[in-house]
Amino acid sequence: MELREKNKKLYRVGVIDATNVPGFALFSTMVGFSTLAKDAGFDVWLSAITTLSVWGMPGQVALVSLFATGSPLIVIFFAVAFANMRMMLMVISGYNALGLSSHNIAFWQKILLVHIMAITSWAQINSVKDKYPSNLLLSYYVGFSVTIYILGLSGTLVGYFIDYFVQTEVLRAIAFMTPLYILLLVISSQDYLNRSAVILGGIITPLIYPIFFELSILIGGFLGGSITLGLSYLGRK
Repeated sequence: MELREKNKKLYRVGVIDATNVPGFALFSTMVGFSTLAKDAGFDVWLSAITTLSVWGMPGQVALVSLFATGSPLIVIFFAVAFANMRMMLMVISGYNALGLSSHNIAFWQKILLVHIMAITSWAQINSVKDKYPSNLLLSYYVGFSVTIYILGLSGTLVGYFIDYFVQTEVLRAIAFMTPLYILLLVISSQDYLNRSAVILGGIITPLIYPIFFELSILIGGFLGGSITLGLSYLGRK
């Protein structure tokens, strides 16, 4: 009974944390996405289904961008798959952090739990995992992730109609709220590996931009993470 009460309490804490800055940032980001989707020719229902099913800005933006150009469905499918595939390691890391393999829950429930694992959820879990017992962390995660999932859908629905009152350029700009929030969260993290990788990537990316242009973010992040891991490995030897 006491364990159940603790789980309920952490669930509520997750909900409250999600309705703070993380939820506002994700809501704003989905408002911006919905504007892009509307410009691409999506109706409100297709925009909402895209958010619920893809649940990742890289894949969602790839979908609406290719749809707008009239690309074949097979091209759109693989583009979205590859865009979201880069989050696979994040999901594996989050799966282990939550200890899902040790919880007595059905396989399909585990699929749903990792489906709603946005980058915001992953960053938040890594930020609080040392604060709460590992056997209770899942309750916090469910409360947090379900809440931002609902806020993301709400942002999509609001964003589809809000362009009647706000300029489109402003709505597109607020799509960067979540990346900025995650950047600040990771930089303030006690995990020096994550912090160092982000800082190095942030330094390298603008330096290589004149050479690699749009690919500079991907390459800069890869180099920042690789250098950090390499130095960490050498430091342990």
